[in-house]
Amino acid sequence: MHLEADEERMAIEGTPAERLSMKILKTLGDVYGADRLIPIASAHVSGASPRTLGEAGIEFLEGFATSAKVRVRTTVNPTGMDPDRWRELGVPEVEIRAQERIVAAFAKMGIEPTFSCTPYLVGNRPKFGDHLAWAESSAVVFANAVLGARSNREGGPSALAAAVIGRTPDYGLHRDEDRMATHVVDVDVPMRGYRWSLLGLHLGALIGDGVPYLRGVSAADSDLKWFGAALAASGNIGMFHVEGTTPEWRQANPRGLPKVSVTEADLLATKERHTSGVEPDAIGLGSPQLSADELRHLAELIERHRPRPRVYAFTSRAARAEAGDAAKRIEALGHVVLVDTCLEVAPMDLWAKTTATPSGKGAVYLPTLCGQKVVLDDLEELLRRFA
Repeated sequence: MHLEADEERMAIEGTPAERLSMKILKTLGDVYGADRLIPIASAHVSGASPRTLGEAGIEFLEGFATSAKVRVRTTVNPTGMDPDRWRELGVPEVEIRAQERIVAAFAKMGIEPTFSCTPYLVGNRPKFGDHLAWAESSAVVFANAVLGARSNREGGPSALAAAVIGRTPDYGLHRDEDRMATHVVDVDVPMRGYRWSLLGLHLGALIGDGVPYLRGVSAADSDLKWFGAALAASGNIGMFHVEGTTPEWRQANPRGLPKVSVTEADLLATKERHTSGVEPDAIGLGSPQLSADELRHLAELIERHRPRPRVYAFTSRAARAEAGDAAKRIEALGHVVLVDTCLEVAPMDLWAKTTATPSGKGAVYLPTLCGQKVVLDDLEELLRRFA
């Protein structure tokens, strides 16, 4: 991979963090056949929870931060807990102290303390054509498909390295040829609400790795947020196209590709495959984190149905501030709205053994990261059924 003069300088004479970052990026570029590094508009890093990082990961992050400064706007994924509610919710003090070390390390590097898996909703919203280095899979697929920006599915270390250098290797979804459709998907069923999550889970598992091109549907950005999150959770997919909706569908070149038809039976089988529980101890929402509009809608539904299990609603600090009245209404009925964390990295195992959720991404990660049984269904149906 060809390096420019300033890149060579950072690789040889830079700070320890710059030298390590260049080593990571050069190795990644060599593996994937990139011939150069390209400038990025922003980065989004993951690995902000003590449960996912572990002590070794925290020590690495602290050491890296002693000589690392980010060169581009950089936001960060959710932490493992709401820093204002940890004691009230029974989180052990040892975990909050570990979390504070992680937050301090990110701050030292100049990373914005967004603690959100939806950076495009908290100010880090890229423009069409921007090159990025984002590490949150649901955010990557939204940026590529819905916004027309360009990012591979970065790991935490490579996104952090790109943030420090301000560049990323030029391969994969940064290149026109890898953004073309690989499968045509005819959606022969009505789509609304959590059915977008079911569709994402089904297609991610079926296609595995590729760029699906959907026909026969129209969707709002909020629908595509849930679809993309589930798609990325069940498959190694970083982009999709929706005919007539997403910004690059006209360039997707779907002619002559393998075709997939989605039926009602496919969605029902997906729901059953991801449902392992019966009676939930909790209802978990926010994977990805809820927007301000979604918080307002949730408040209306909770007031209407009065569910028995406690609702844990995860959102960004910015969305809670915007929809503060809705958050107060939710909590007035005994439920909780948590910020700076999300459904699958928060300690749900402390609060429930079975969690009901409409989130396809949540249905994938709750069993593996939180040891949960899952009830997967439509949000209003869950609130009504368990009232």
